[in-house]
Amino acid sequence: MSKNGALKIAFAGIAGGFAGNGILGALFSAPFIRAILYNTELQSKLYIELTPQRNIPISVAGLVVLSIVHSWLFNLLMPSIPGNTWVKKGLFWGTAICLMYWLFQEWFMFNALLREPLLLCLLEMVLLFIGSIVEGVVIAFFLARKAEGGI
Repeated sequence: MSKNGALKIAFAGIAGGFAGNGILGALFSAPFIRAILYNTELQSKLYIELTPQRNIPISVAGLVVLSIVHSWLFNLLMPSIPGNTWVKKGLFWGTAICLMYWLFQEWFMFNALLREPLLLCLLEMVLLFIGSIVEGVVIAFFLARKAEGGI
């Protein structure tokens, strides 16, 4: 079991959450991405009507809190997470976050409920994967790096 304390775990989650969500905010706000996702010829009417109504600050705050949970789980599972360096552990953890959280949300909320076309869901999954990798690597930087004696 790791010797990381609760404060360090929370800090790693907050840092990972802000970093990952900062990347996601930049990617999803990019004009060329918005032009694709909100193209009325490609996108579902429900998606175009509902997604601009999201409360972004509340959403980001919730995702950062969720990142603290991701950090705690990483700390708990760290000895069994594949990889012999903190970077490899972080890459694995980011992939796990993407597959366990974003894939479910993308499929059931955006595809099934909002009827977003599958190709646009796949575009979003690529972006979400990038943000998840950043989150996982940042969490690993704070929690696994010291355990292996540096970078």
